[in-house]
Amino acid sequence: MIERLHHIARALRPLRGVLLILAGLSLAVVILSLVDNPWIVDDNWLMPGIAALLWWLNLYSLSFLFLKAPPVVDEGVGWRQRLSRKIRRAAAWVAALLFLLLTVSLLILTYQLLRVALF
Repeated sequence: MIERLHHIARALRPLRGVLLILAGLSLAVVILSLVDNPWIVDDNWLMPGIAALLWWLNLYSLSFLFLKAPPVVDEGVGWRQRLSRKIRRAAAWVAALLFLLLTVSLLILTYQLLRVALF
């Protein structure tokens, strides 16, 4: 799982600027929905804007968190390096599980926000 997230992060690395621009546009939609303005009359775009902002930030954080995957533990190295690699891989597994939990939670939140906004 760590390696898959690492491959996704490497693919997203060149798109970091685009992800930030899209997050900024989503934030602008959210702010324009909250403030009285002539462009967006009501708050129909507020919930989709929040969902889009959270997804762009989720992808942006993925591109940073899993860019460097800890190496696999080899038997040919000393016990300190093996222990260090095991600890780093265990921390990466915890981070990966938390990230997947965040993504599933974001998926449920997006469904609920769009269900309320569109129906």
